[in-house]
Amino acid sequence: MKLILLLLLIPMMIFGGNVTVNVKGLICPSCAIGIKKHLDKTKKVKSVKLDVNKQLAFITELKNKQLSDAEIKTAIKNAGYELGKGGIKRASE
Repeated sequence: MKLILLLLLIPMMIFGGNVTVNVKGLICPSCAIGIKKHLDKTKKVKSVKLDVNKQLAFITELKNKQLSDAEIKTAIKNAGYELGKGGIKRASE
């Protein structure tokens, strides 16, 4: 069991994880800048790409770093938004 868990964690430690977040109310590119700014403050984010048509944020974490769901929710809330129905999904899910 420990070996399986280790094998699942190794790619994240080397490459960083990918997280997709549904952001309710994300409708314009300039509004999306605030979300990126608040996620960058965590110092755990390599990149953030936003799709305003689908109201999604695609986050690539830095290697050896993982954003918690609470950190993501706080960043979204501090930017003036809230999670949409799709919530937070990690690449391994």
